[in-house]
Amino acid sequence: MDREIEYSTEVTKIYHTNYVRNSRAVAVLWAIFTICFAILNIVAFIQPQWIGDTGESNKAGFFGLYQACEENTGANDFECTGDFIQFDTILNGSFRAAAFFVGASALLFLICCLCLILFLFLNTATVLRICGWLQVIGALFLILGCIVYPNGFDSRLVQDICSNSGSYDIGTCGIRWAYILAIVLIFDAVILATLAFVLAAKQAKLLPEVYGKKEKSELNGFASDTLSKRSGFPPLSEDRYSEYSHRSEKSKRSNHSSRIV
Repeated sequence: MDREIEYSTEVTKIYHTNYVRNSRAVAVLWAIFTICFAILNIVAFIQPQWIGDTGESNKAGFFGLYQACEENTGANDFECTGDFIQFDTILNGSFRAAAFFVGASALLFLICCLCLILFLFLNTATVLRICGWLQVIGALFLILGCIVYPNGFDSRLVQDICSNSGSYDIGTCGIRWAYILAIVLIFDAVILATLAFVLAAKQAKLLPEVYGKKEKSELNGFASDTLSKRSGFPPLSEDRYSEYSHRSEKSKRSNHSSRIV
C-alpha cells in the first residue's frame, strides 16, 4: 500500500507540474499582451487622427480627443490647438468627456501593468482578479469614450472642415486610424479581462505536503487502477485482502493439526 500511495502521489505531482507550467505560460502571454495594450491605448489617446478631412471637405484638417488641427492659409503645415491638461482648450464638452474616459482607460491599464509586480508578493489568482477588474473598467471607459466622441461633431471648427457636420453626423470627413484603433482595443480589453478571470479561476493550488484521509483514499484507488492497467493484474481491493487472510488462516490451522499428529 505504501508503494501504491507513493506511486499515485508521484503521478499526481507530474500532472500538477504540467498544469502549472501551462498556466504560467498562458499567464506570461497575458501579461505581454496587457503591456502591449497599454502602449496602444496611450497611442490612441494622444494621436489627433480620430477623424479628418476627405476629398469632399472644405479644407484640410483633422481632430483627436483633445487636439484640433487645421491647415494654415497659404502654408503646407497644420496648426494644432488643445491641451488635455487645460480642459478649456478642448473644443466642446463631448470631446472633453471622451478625452477623460479614454485617458482614464489608459491610466487603468498602466496601473494594471504596475500590478504585475504583485506576482512577487501575492497569490497569482488574487493578482489576476485585480487586473481583470481593472481591465473591465478600462474597457467600459473605452466604450463610453468612443460613444460620446461623435456627439461633438457639431462644433463650429468641425463644421467648417467637415461641411456642416452635426451631432453623430461626420459630414464630409472620414474616420481615421486612431478611432479605429480605439474601437479594436475595446474587444482586446474584453478578451484580456476574460482571460484574466479564467486563469484566476483555474489557477492550480500547490499540493500539500501531507494528504488528508480522503485524498489518500482517492489516490489509493487511482494507483490501484493505474497499476492494474499497466501490469495486467486485477486491482487490489478489500475482498482480495480478506480472501488472502482467510487462506492464511486455513494454512495456519492445517500446519497446526499436522504438528499435533
